[in-house]
Amino acid sequence: MIAVLKILLALAVVASAQTAVLAYMVIDRVTLLKTGREIVLPIVPVDPRDLFRGEYVRLGFEISRLPRSLLDGPPPQKQSEKFYVTLEKKEDGTWKAAKVTREAPGDPGSDRIVLQARSQNTWWSGAWIFPRYGIESYFVPQGQGPKLEAMARNQKLAALVAVDKAGKAAIKGLIIDGKLQYEEPLF
Repeated sequence: MIAVLKILLALAVVASAQTAVLAYMVIDRVTLLKTGREIVLPIVPVDPRDLFRGEYVRLGFEISRLPRSLLDGPPPQKQSEKFYVTLEKKEDGTWKAAKVTREAPGDPGSDRIVLQARSQNTWWSGAWIFPRYGIESYFVPQGQGPKLEAMARNQKLAALVAVDKAGKAAIKGLIIDGKLQYEEPLF
């Protein structure tokens, strides 16, 4: 009888731990979307599919291919190592890369924001830096991918991105011709 109670207690502890981890992931994402600073990034998508989640748009950003001249300090030593891209606001309200650093910079100021990134490959060899921000895909309603891809070719598509103080980013929605059309649900 005591052995059965120990097993049940162990199962309850494991189930509680798993539930807590999932709850943390959801709360972290919702907090980022609700409280993160919003920036607008022009995008150029490609239309693939995911067997499990449906249709999505792969997003390419101007800040996804940066000249190595923006690197301030030593480059990361390993592939997929974390680094930071400081963006500054342009006159049209979009953002461009201003600096790339291995360490998180201090307070960037009101017209600047810092994004946390990881390298796609050994980017320190060559003239370009290829950061990944975790915002490179967005799931859309079935059949909307090709339509969005065409709009991107005409430069009518942008992403509304929430960025927290640590530089983590999440897509909050897609903007078409200056109007928010697709908004990420919080739950």
